[in-house]
Amino acid sequence: MNLFETHAHLTDAQFDLDREAVLNRACDAGVETLVEIAESPESWEKAQALAEKTASPRMFWACGFHPHYAERQKDFNFDDMMRRTKSSSCVAVGEIGLDYAKSESSKENQEALFRKTLEIAGELNKPVIIHCRDAQADTLRILRSFYSGLSRRELCMGVIHCFSGDSNFAEGCMDLGFYLGVDGPLTYPSAKGLRDVISKVPLEKIVLETDCPYLPPQPFRGKRNEPAYLTHVAQKLSEIFARSEDEISLVTAANARRLFRV
Repeated sequence: MNLFETHAHLTDAQFDLDREAVLNRACDAGVETLVEIAESPESWEKAQALAEKTASPRMFWACGFHPHYAERQKDFNFDDMMRRTKSSSCVAVGEIGLDYAKSESSKENQEALFRKTLEIAGELNKPVIIHCRDAQADTLRILRSFYSGLSRRELCMGVIHCFSGDSNFAEGCMDLGFYLGVDGPLTYPSAKGLRDVISKVPLEKIVLETDCPYLPPQPFRGKRNEPAYLTHVAQKLSEIFARSEDEISLVTAANARRLFRV
């Protein structure tokens, strides 16, 4: 298979003892391209270094601020973010967005940080990787206000990471030119509602991700997730769309290349 892993956190400490082996297993599983996500200033340098030194799988990275860090934004060096995001190895701004489920940051500060990082992405003509938890209405409101002009929409696409919304949210995001990222939860027995929503989405609007080390697919529940397990997400999509796993991998990889322009 020709798999494109669009969302991994391989600089996480959980991979410190076997990161190289994890990358080797990813290659063996058919992962050809991977985007490493840096969600805080503390992870930017590590993510960039890992992406630029890794030959296989082909690796890029994304530079962002997770909404959990919104209360610290007065201390953030946005100039450093701009500088790093301009690097050729950085293919997106993210993850960024809103989290009303677990974050201790206020909604006001989250929205301010979200808008600031969207502006940076627009200025640098980079796609965005959106984090949205229990915040569908506000996420769509902000994205619509920012991507209201067709020219900007054409320049900056993005992806809704770990999509878990309803059909209305899916349609609203796709209308703005966004892809939907699907991962381990799609394989959970309890996720029939999510599978029903995804079944109505064109395959040409879907990209694959693991969000490792989090959200492992059903066979590995309770264990550390890793890019090699992306095959299980592809398998579930194959069942949903009644298309071969090879076709799933080819179409979603093409979608990801279009999204990240690589």
